[in-house]
Amino acid sequence: MSSEKTKHDPGLALAEEAAAFDQRIAERQQAGYVPDIRRAVKCEYFYKSFWRDPHFARLYLGGYLEIMQGFLERYGKPGMRLLDVGCGPGYFSLEFARLGYHVTGIDIAPKAIDAAQRALDASPRDAQFGSLEYGVRSLEEMTGTFDAISFTGVIHHFSNPDEMLRRGSDLLEPNGLLICLEPCHERWREDDAAVVALIRGLLSATGHWYEPDLFRTLQSPAGWQEYTKEVQSEYLTERDPHERGQSPNDNASSGEEILASLRRQFTELEYRDGVSFIYRLLGGLRGPDEVTHPLANLIAEFDRFAVGRGILRPNAYLWAGRKLRQT
Repeated sequence: MSSEKTKHDPGLALAEEAAAFDQRIAERQQAGYVPDIRRAVKCEYFYKSFWRDPHFARLYLGGYLEIMQGFLERYGKPGMRLLDVGCGPGYFSLEFARLGYHVTGIDIAPKAIDAAQRALDASPRDAQFGSLEYGVRSLEEMTGTFDAISFTGVIHHFSNPDEMLRRGSDLLEPNGLLICLEPCHERWREDDAAVVALIRGLLSATGHWYEPDLFRTLQSPAGWQEYTKEVQSEYLTERDPHERGQSPNDNASSGEEILASLRRQFTELEYRDGVSFIYRLLGGLRGPDEVTHPLANLIAEFDRFAVGRGILRPNAYLWAGRKLRQT
C-alpha cells in the first residue's frame, strides 16, 4: 500500500485509487483513446501500450476475451446477470454484453465510468446484445445477487484478497460463477527479461522499435546486463522508470496470494496461463502497418507458444471457479 495510514483506512485507499485512475483516464481521453476493442483507434499517446494500435489491442485483449468467453459459455448459462467489478473504462463489460449477458459494470473512478458510458452510447448494438449499465460504486456498496462476477485486473490492488473475494461470493447466487484475470509478475525471471531484451534489440536494429538507440546499448555485456535488469523491473512493477505507477495500491497483493485465496473460497473449474510480455512490447513497434502488423502477429504467436511450452513464464493468469455450497 502507499502508506501506513492507507493500510488502516480503506476509505482513503479507495479515494487514492479513484483519483489516480481518474487522472489516467482523463489524459487518455484527451489524447483520443477509445476504450472499445472493436472500435479502437490509433492513438500515439501510448508509446508502448497495445492501445497504440487497434490491431495490437485485438491481439492482446482479444486473446484474453476469447478465454473468458469460453469460461462463461462452459460454466455459465445464456443471458446471465454478470457483475463486472472494477470495470474501468468498460471494454470487457461491453464485450460481455455483446455476448448476450446482462452486465452491471462498477468502478470507484467516476471518469472511468464516464468513459465507459460514452463508449457504450457510441457502440452499435445487434440482436444478440444483452444489456449493460454502469455505476460509480465499490464492491462493498453493491446489493442484490448475480449469476456471475468478473474481476479483470482488480484484486491485486487490494492487500486482503480474502476479504474482497468473500464479498464477491456474498453477491453470487448459489452455484454462481466467478472469473478473473490477474497478474503474477512475481513469476517473471531474468531469463524472461533477456528474451524481451533480445526481441527489442533486433527490432531496434531494423528501425522497428521506438528506442532507436537500443541496438547500440546492447553492444557490450554491461549493456545487456543493465538493460535486462531494466526490463525485468519494468515488468515486475508494470511501469518504466520515468512513469508514475498505475495507482497508489497497485500490486498490493501478489498473483500467488490471489490464486491461493481463490482456491480457498471457490471450487476451481479452470486455470489458464496468460501471456508473458506482449502487453508491453507490441505498442513499441514502429513502421508502416504492412510491416508492424505481421511482426506483431509473429511476436504474439511466439509469446503464447513459449508460455505453453514452458519456455517463458506467464505474467498473468485467468481463472474460473464456482461458489462453494453453503454448509
